[in-house]
Order: sequence, then structure tokens, then C-alpha cells
Amino acid sequence: MSSTYAKDVDSALMRQTLLDRSQVRPVDQQQPVIRMLPMLDVVVLGGRSIIDGGRGVLLPVVDELRAAMADRKLLICTGAGIRARHVMGVGLDLGLPTGALAELAGCEAEQNGHMVAALLAEQGVAYLGHETVGTQLPVHLAASNAMVTNGFPPYGVHEFPPAVGKIPPHRTDAGSLLLADAYGARSLTYVRDVDGVLDGAAPRPTATASELLADESATYPVDRAALELLGRAKHVRQFQIVNGTVSGTLTRALAGEHVGTIVTA
Repeated sequence: MSSTYAKDVDSALMRQTLLDRSQVRPVDQQQPVIRMLPMLDVVVLGGRSIIDGGRGVLLPVVDELRAAMADRKLLICTGAGIRARHVMGVGLDLGLPTGALAELAGCEAEQNGHMVAALLAEQGVAYLGHETVGTQLPVHLAASNAMVTNGFPPYGVHEFPPAVGKIPPHRTDAGSLLLADAYGARSLTYVRDVDGVLDGAAPRPTATASELLADESATYPVDRAALELLGRAKHVRQFQIVNGTVSGTLTRALAGEHVGTIVTA
């Protein structure tokens, strides 16, 4: 060490606070970020739109996922559905804070994950909790070509309250995007019961996150938090929203076809 202090270690960040972005940025951007799982395809199943639809909606989607496992690695993220909305309503009535509401909603997304994993158990698919999917996903994908997890981010009681109200801003869509970006996934597909982002009655083939965010009163098939995160992601620079109730649509999307709305950063 060239420093006169025995406890100092020469570093580009020596004696700099990591909260000073002007100091961190030159170091942070020197090298490209490594994609840990560049072959991974992340599929997000809507809780209300797909899983709550029951066997008539969910089982055909599971069949497409089962077939897709033959030649690709999948991480299937499940969302919360109508039961989470009910428990959030009760929680709001009781005056619970945002962090507690996030924990409650995440529990239903986890339950949905266990159900989807059970439907794919014969293919060696299992449900992975937050800690396992964050640290051991590669070894599990070496055993089976697909795994299921809860799409809710593990913020729990540490979730920041939104500017208005108490509903947790980071839900399944945001958590799934964060996972896909952290692992450097090849693709991210949101499976819903609509053909994508609708412009009137017709779906929009493409859109940018900034365009969608500009209309503050609009509602979309994905959470606004996911659109905000897309602009800051390192690897995930686009995702596709597809209609899982139309047979074959998910299969075509995983094959790289443009079948829904592609949202770009």
C-alpha cells in the first residue's frame, strides 16, 4: 500500500462517500455489467388476469410454459390477485402502514407461486422463496429448466410509502423487472388478459416508458413503478405485454415474435 496509513487501501473510491453520485459515476461506468444468466427468460403471470381465471385460463398457459421448458430456461414470477385486494382493503380499514400492506399482498403472490409450481412439479419445477431465488437460482435451473417465485420485491416492512395513499408502489411487475435485470435475463414477458397497451380498442404495437408515464391519469396492464424502473435498468431495455388467454401467444413471444405491445426504455 502506498498510503502512509496502515488501514488505508488504494481505491478509486478512497475516502469518498458512496452517496456522492458525481464521485461514484466515473468508477461505476468503467466496466460493463456482467450478465449472470443471459439465457434466462422471465415470464410474469398476472394474479388477477391469469391465475384468478382458474383452470380455463391458467392451465393452457401452464401447458405453454411446460412446452417452452424443452429448449429454454424460465423464471416464472407470479402476482397477487383479488384476494390481495381484499386483504389490502381490510388493512387500509385497520389503518395499517404501507410496509404491512406489502407483506400481506406478497403472501398471496407466494400462494399463487406454490400453485403454479405444483402444476409443473412433474417437470421438476419448484417454488423458490425470495432468499433462494436471489442467491441460488442458477443451481436450481441446472436441475430443471424452470423455477417459480413470488414476483413481489422483498421490501416488506421497509417499503417506502407512496406520495399519495398507502398502497405499496413496488408490486409484482416491479419486482420481476428487478430480478430480470439483476440476472441479466434475455427477455421479460408480462402475461395478461389483454393484447397489450390499448389505444382505444386497438393495442399499441410499441410504446416507450416515458410516453406511458407522461399520461398520469392512464392505467396500464403493468404497474407504473415497472415503467419507471425500465428507464434505469442495466440489462432489461424492453419488455413485452402479451395476451395469455389467446392460445399460442406466449409461445410465440418466447420465440422472439412481436405479438403484443413492446415497451422500450
